[in-house]
Amino acid sequence: MLIAQITDCHIVEPGALMAERIDPTVGLTAAIELINRLDPLPDLVLATGDLVNDGAPAQYDQLMSLLGVLAVPVLAIPGNHDVRSHMRARFSSLPGGGADDPIDYVADAYPVRLIGIDTSIPGRNDGRVTADQMRWLDGQLSAEPERPTIIFQHHPPFRSGIPWMDRDSGFAGAELEASVLSRHDHVEAVVCGHLHRAIHRRFGRTVASSWPSTAVQLSLDLRDGSPSYTDEPAAIALHEYSDGSLNSHVVTVATADRWTPSWAV
Repeated sequence: MLIAQITDCHIVEPGALMAERIDPTVGLTAAIELINRLDPLPDLVLATGDLVNDGAPAQYDQLMSLLGVLAVPVLAIPGNHDVRSHMRARFSSLPGGGADDPIDYVADAYPVRLIGIDTSIPGRNDGRVTADQMRWLDGQLSAEPERPTIIFQHHPPFRSGIPWMDRDSGFAGAELEASVLSRHDHVEAVVCGHLHRAIHRRFGRTVASSWPSTAVQLSLDLRDGSPSYTDEPAAIALHEYSDGSLNSHVVTVATADRWTPSWAV
């Protein structure tokens, strides 16, 4: 199975900019074009939150017009910039519910089982999982103990090492999630967004990772400074499951030459 992951698209209204400089449609358009020309084509795309910048309906309209040209299905989960009701109205794969009901669900139709966990807290930048969510997750994992499984969520269940991000936009309930995952060895990965960087960490009995944004990356500054961005390229993640294991790659969306050296011919 081949899974593409996009995250932190931060789509704004047509003609607007994100962070006073970035047109986020450029990176997402390039990401979609990249995904559509992959050979083999991915089975699906995971969209791991912060799909729009302010949760506005017009931003979701712009997002859906861009995603509409994808050649494969999309499974989405909200981030702290998203609005659950607007997402439910636009992504038919999402379960119904009220504004206060988290969007947690399972996709069983693929060789790898996919479980989405909603870590968002309406009106806040930080994230969490609750005891009720983790009881639900434990039950889902216990029901299919032989199936390879990927959990996808917006907030990573670990500190990033970027002080302002950990302080202002952290995660609560990591110990609950780690406790559940420590009881299940068939979880291949927990894949996330939020940090606008590729960061990997052992977690429970698996590996948890954040992945780069299609819009803009956060600066890797381990000092306690102010938020800042960098011109590192937009990227997607590509997760390949084969032979009983998962390989994950960062793929930048910028055009790059490819050639074969003479010694390899």
